[in-house]
Amino acid sequence: MDFKTQAGMGLALLKQYGFRDFYYRFREWCDFQARNRRYRTCQDSYFPSEEELQRQRQKKWEYEPLISIVVPAYETDRTFLCQLLDSVLCQTYGKLQLCLADASRTDAVADVLKDYQDSRISYRRLEKNQGISENTNQGFEMAAGEYLALLDHDDLLAPNALYEMVKALNERTPRPDMLYSDEDKMVGNSGIYCDPSFKPDYNEELLRRNNYICHFLMFSKEILAKAGGLDGAYDGAQDHEFVLRCKSKGASFCHVPKVLYHWRIHPSSTAYDPGAKRYAYENGKKAIRDYLKSQGIEAKIGLTKDLGIYKIKYVRNKPMSVAVLAASKEQRKRLKERTKVSKWTNVSYYYAPNQDNQDIRQAKEDYIVLAGEGMEPEGENWLEELLSFCQEKRIGAVSGCMLTRSRKILTSGMIVSKEGKVYPLFEGLPEIYRGYCHRADIPENVSTLPLDFVLLSKEAWEKAGEIPQHLTSPAREVDFFAKMRSCGYETVADSKLKIICKKKQKALPYEMKPKELSQLRKRWGAEWKRGDLAYNPSFWEGDGRFTFRKKGKRD
Repeated sequence: MDFKTQAGMGLALLKQYGFRDFYYRFREWCDFQARNRRYRTCQDSYFPSEEELQRQRQKKWEYEPLISIVVPAYETDRTFLCQLLDSVLCQTYGKLQLCLADASRTDAVADVLKDYQDSRISYRRLEKNQGISENTNQGFEMAAGEYLALLDHDDLLAPNALYEMVKALNERTPRPDMLYSDEDKMVGNSGIYCDPSFKPDYNEELLRRNNYICHFLMFSKEILAKAGGLDGAYDGAQDHEFVLRCKSKGASFCHVPKVLYHWRIHPSSTAYDPGAKRYAYENGKKAIRDYLKSQGIEAKIGLTKDLGIYKIKYVRNKPMSVAVLAASKEQRKRLKERTKVSKWTNVSYYYAPNQDNQDIRQAKEDYIVLAGEGMEPEGENWLEELLSFCQEKRIGAVSGCMLTRSRKILTSGMIVSKEGKVYPLFEGLPEIYRGYCHRADIPENVSTLPLDFVLLSKEAWEKAGEIPQHLTSPAREVDFFAKMRSCGYETVADSKLKIICKKKQKALPYEMKPKELSQLRKRWGAEWKRGDLAYNPSFWEGDGRFTFRKKGKRD
């Protein structure tokens, strides 16, 4: 990225965040630049070679659907449009249709198409510009494919984009309704790729707060018919609303963890200046609110300083009983004195030094808080915050972001590597850091939580077969939460809730005993090989900080 572009983005951020936040943003920006340098030097490990592309062109699949790529065009720059067309027509999977819905006032787009004589291009000149959503819907009307995909008029596809999507369709039974990939950005017409977004698998809590799915999105014609097209009332956030609406209609999702989409940065794009289309974020608030309302969830939605990241406060409106199991009598007294609850909460406090299944079994309440030794939640509303997530029966457990006394992150959820090793997320980062793609600052679903401080649904605990007390930490946590997920429950790391670890140790124990690791590998090894749901194969699994993996042959 050139100096002028960087300076422009820096001034925009200073105005947006203020001096204090900007200082920490600058430190994170330095980390961001280091990641970009690493990405550029390692790009041959993220993209297929020419030999691999040639092999892809020869591949025959059992299922080979026609894929209709829908592009709403409007006065598109000639160079950008030519690059888009070339990126689509040179796909290694060639059974495609490119649907161009052109709302331009001039012949800018039509003139470019005169140079492209390809039967796979379908072109419609729209009578008038009705906005991004309605223009796209008219593109949908042109689509003949079994699957449709969205592509912005100034962006690019990687040459293997459709191949990887069709590969995923052939590998999964039943076939998913919606597929999405990782993406990166390209500065203007430079051909320089940067700022990759390596995404997690489908993550409900994260998606509610940020449209991390974004590009490259492909979906079946069936789910489009069931959910309906894009809604112009949400223009600017229409993709986010569409994905949420499809989810509400029962869509299944598949994440293809490869960079298949290049989002172009130029002065008028939101990738360059997030504040350029502020109305889009207001519509994003509305999309989230309406989605939650359709699920019977009452919540307050707000914008954050990070435009595109939303804050959600679930409203407590369901009666819930909870037992707080404190590891010491002194801790029980402090929690009882410091905890404020709503009229919906019936809470009891117990001295439970063992923090084990017997203590949980004896409690008559529907929810259990395990409050380990030295663990102190901040604020008086911590219990209401945890319970607010569990008003949805899909949630089996919630914890917060654990901090040292010097306010460095100990963990905000944990990941399990392909080898079965356990790593805390964001360990060692300053509390104020947002982390990679703001992930340290957004509540999200994770695979594993520490049992040192956690709220459990007693029903989920029972169905998961209780905590395996014959195992030591972290094998205990890995096995327990894997069993809970296999029963259909989700776990949440609420990064907004801070828990201070007052114990002298600097870190929680994460090394699994060899015998226990071998035992769990037999039980969960197949699941581990798919990668952790909150992580990505493009990250090095050795620190939980979303560090880009070392250069080498891609799996």
